[in-house]
Amino acid sequence: MQPEKKKKQFYLKWPWNLVVYILLVVLFRVFSVPLILLLMWWNKKQQPGGPAESYCMQRARGQLIQLMWAAVALLMAAAGAAYLTLSWNADKTGWDYMEYIKLSAAGLLAVGGVLVAGYLAYTGLRDVFCPEKSRLAQSIRNQLPYPEEAPPVKELFAMVDEDLCRNGQWFGKLAVGSEWVLGDEAVMISHIRGAFWQDKIRTRRSGNRVRTTRILELWILDNRQQCHSTAFRLPKELQAAVECLRQRVPAAVFGEYDSREYNDCIHADEQQWYFMEQEYERRKIQLEQGSR
Repeated sequence: MQPEKKKKQFYLKWPWNLVVYILLVVLFRVFSVPLILLLMWWNKKQQPGGPAESYCMQRARGQLIQLMWAAVALLMAAAGAAYLTLSWNADKTGWDYMEYIKLSAAGLLAVGGVLVAGYLAYTGLRDVFCPEKSRLAQSIRNQLPYPEEAPPVKELFAMVDEDLCRNGQWFGKLAVGSEWVLGDEAVMISHIRGAFWQDKIRTRRSGNRVRTTRILELWILDNRQQCHSTAFRLPKELQAAVECLRQRVPAAVFGEYDSREYNDCIHADEQQWYFMEQEYERRKIQLEQGSR
């Protein structure tokens, strides 16, 4: 009996999907948004293996969103430059110190906006077209015993992708496998020493308006005493991710962001961190013996 042939699936591959999106924006402007969303949905549905296929590469390419923030920074820089030009040519008779402060602030906004836009555009394009230099690839290298001897970027990403394809559980942007956790950066589960969550509502007043923003973040502390943060959209995703990590790394320290446990771990000096590592190993051995 011959094996059934897989149906050929058509979808836009990189970088042709980006080319098509740009052409749609040029041709239809704002009306291109529904078409782009429809194409993105079709691509996601047609790709074999679901969202986990080449997930690391997709995450690195997702940094193109920084180009939008670069455009916003350029608009702010243009506003600052326009105010600076108009004020510089205006009659300064009767100016007080506040006018000069505004002039200086406009200059700083113009220069700072250009610098921020350049940095965001550079990092976004770097991660897309040179993934081996991306922050994600560097985070995977840093988890290896000898980062300077790390394999090429395709093999680096394959290590994480294969684990997530086989064992991954997804909580919004965060994926937890049996060996790796992938958020904005990658962390080996065996290197996790703490997980701290933040669920906070921030209120801002602007005139008569009150704006509330809910901050949902998870901070993962590794064995190098470095934190890796990931933002969530829904509280249930954050809670489920924490519970999953409790099962995968029961010996790690868990607590709320900015709690006593968090501050003890983050601000520990070299000697304190050494004792914390010893305590982690003791808890790990006890839990392993108890499970047997």
